[in-house]
Amino acid sequence: MPELIPTAVTPGVTIHFKHETHYAYSGPVSFGDHRLVMRPRESYHQRLQSLKITSSPEADIHWSEDIFGNLIATLVFKEQGSELVITSEFSVWQSEPPEGVHGPEGILAGVPAFYAGMEQVATYLYRNCLYPRQVERVRNWVMDQNIIGAYGEKVPLFDRMAAAIRKQIGYKRREESGVQSPKQTLQSGTGSCRDTAVLMMEAARCVGYAARFVSGYLESEVSRVGRGATHAWTEIYLPDRGWTGFDPSIGGQVDIGHISVGVSYHPRGVMPISGVFKGHGNRSLGMTVEISSRRD
Repeated sequence: MPELIPTAVTPGVTIHFKHETHYAYSGPVSFGDHRLVMRPRESYHQRLQSLKITSSPEADIHWSEDIFGNLIATLVFKEQGSELVITSEFSVWQSEPPEGVHGPEGILAGVPAFYAGMEQVATYLYRNCLYPRQVERVRNWVMDQNIIGAYGEKVPLFDRMAAAIRKQIGYKRREESGVQSPKQTLQSGTGSCRDTAVLMMEAARCVGYAARFVSGYLESEVSRVGRGATHAWTEIYLPDRGWTGFDPSIGGQVDIGHISVGVSYHPRGVMPISGVFKGHGNRSLGMTVEISSRRD
């Protein structure tokens, strides 16, 4: 009989989040279907333990999986209302991101990027820049940072890239929808986490790497006192490691407090809540969001 080897227990933490979004209107309105990207993704270092999504007015919830593997909740409303409240509460178990090929300063990657066989085909969408007219501008910025090694040399390329963005782009919380283009972010020298995530995604693509936009949450002192916000960062596909997260808004790799909810080649694909209403003369009075967390 073969010897049974006990499985090691990976240390981790349980993190709880509550995300409440409140929309107000000048009078009763009818709600169209609302698309929610609010269910945390699952992997070997992130496991969903519980999830509860509620709304007022009440709605039927239908689940589906999109082309990127995100689980989507569609809310179908039957009643009108002069306000809409959508609440998501969840608990996830988190462990530290996996170890990989490291140098003394970070995760090693070389230029040019090399994807063999099926990976060459599968990464095609993620290697194409969203802003083709800005490719030269972004590539020149990358070259000016002196973060790339000699031809074929592996260096902590994306650790350096995230650090360069953190150093040069001041954080600015923006309530407006959408993202800035990389050129806008570089010219203004400021941006939200969405903007710096897009800048890093496009910079990685400019040097041949597959990259994708990640939306989710960052558990921090701010979220623990009920003043949190949704968060965004970038994942790079490294052939010897897989999808690997870097957060340019903090200047380094993702850590145990990053909770991934949605991934896409484009930031529009992972908006937390999207939907429409029919006002019949009534109009929107705005939106407020409250996000809080606690850790076990």
